[in-house]
Amino acid sequence: MKALSIKQPWASLVAAGHKTVECRTWKTAYRGPLLICASRGDVEINDGLIAPGGMALGVVELVDIRPMTKADLEPAYLPEAWYEDALKGFAWHVKKLYEIKPFPVKGKLNLFTVDTELEKLPPQFKDHCVYLASLKNT
Repeated sequence: MKALSIKQPWASLVAAGHKTVECRTWKTAYRGPLLICASRGDVEINDGLIAPGGMALGVVELVDIRPMTKADLEPAYLPEAWYEDALKGFAWHVKKLYEIKPFPVKGKLNLFTVDTELEKLPPQFKDHCVYLASLKNT
């Protein structure tokens, strides 16, 4: 499956379906399923949960890529200080398909291929961060 590395906490936001626009300086002709992988480095988020780094987190559909507009800034979850540079790039519009049981992945630049079999996140878990926290509590 085609994969994309994203820094945390944005990778978790994309995988969970909250962030629907990923800002990039480049575009691709590829459209379809895309495995979201977090770049190295855990990030603590609310409620003491950890957005894990170096892991595959979920699958989205890459629906469209077009030049970034002001309307794309809010769904991209970018800090205001980044707006000017973001508007010079491309908005990758994604739609959440499903989250997976996270597993380690070494991220790469550009799109890359991951051949590991994916296991969907069990439905009793709100998201991959909650799932990983449950593993630490057992």
